Amino acid sequence: MKKGQFINYSAPYGHSHPADQEAAKLLAAADTLIKAGCKGVGYIYSANYGQTRTIQKTYFAGDWNTNTAGDNQALLIMAVEKLLGDQTYAHLQGLVRIMPITTMNGYVNALPIWNNDIQTGIVTTDLDRIEYYLECGWSILGLQDQKTNAHKPYAIGGDIANMAQTVSDFIQHTLIKFSTSYQ
Repeated sequence: MKKGQFINYSAPYGHSHPADQEAAKLLAAADTLIKAGCKGVGYIYSANYGQTRTIQKTYFAGDWNTNTAGDNQALLIMAVEKLLGDQTYAHLQGLVRIMPITTMNGYVNALPIWNNDIQTGIVTTDLDRIEYYLECGWSILGLQDQKTNAHKPYAIGGDIANMAQTVSDFIQHTLIKFSTSYQ
C-alpha cells in the first residue's frame, strides 16, 4: 500500500483571507491530490475535546458533515463543509476530512478532570489517528497561518487554547516528524 504525504499548507485567516475563498483553495488542492492517486485528504484542526468527539462520531457513522462551528480556524472548517454540500464539491464528501488535534477541554460535556496527563493522552490518540490515515495513503494538510513560525510551524493551539507548553511542543514536534517522514 502506498503511504500518504504530510504537506505543509498555508491557510491564513482574517479579513484579507475570506474563509470561503480559502475553503475553495483547500478543496481544489484536495481534488488535485485525490486525482493524483491519494485515497483522501485530511487537514489538521485545533479542536476542543467536544469537537474532536463529534468529528470522530460523524466519520465513524459514515457521514461527512460534522457541523463544526467557532471562530478563527473554525471559520475555514465551516466554509469547507458548506462547499462540500454544494454540487460542485459533492464528489469530495467523505474524501476530505478534518483531522482534529485536541487543544482544550470541550465546551459541552467537558471532562470533569482536565490536566496535562489527560490532554497528552488525548492528543496522542489524535496524532496516532493522523498517522494511521497517512499509513493508509491519505494526504494530510498541515495548516499554517500568519501566526506560525519556526518554533511553532503548525496552526495548532492558538489564541484561546489553554495548554501546557510541553503539550504544545509535543504536538508541534510530532507534526514536524510527519512532515519529514511522509513526503
